[in-house]
Amino acid sequence: MLNEIRTPTPEGKLTFKDADLEIRARLDQSAVHIDVMKSGTRVHSLTINDAVGHMEYSWIADMFAREDRVELAPIAHDAADYVSKLNINQG
Repeated sequence: MLNEIRTPTPEGKLTFKDADLEIRARLDQSAVHIDVMKSGTRVHSLTINDAVGHMEYSWIADMFAREDRVELAPIAHDAADYVSKLNINQG
């Protein structure tokens, strides 16, 4: 019987105490997974595939880079709206 030997997944985190914000990142084979945590809850997740390989034309890649904005207020409002409409009689 063959046993699979798992190596620990490289990971790291960056914490901003004044904002109660934490960024967690881990490398899983060739992909990087990044989670943005607010008050211990994930509010955004990002996966970058093929992160370990060399990137050709990196000098121009900045022109094609993605930039996203996440607004926390609408997320909090949607969550509060959802919870307020829950019917506790449904079990």
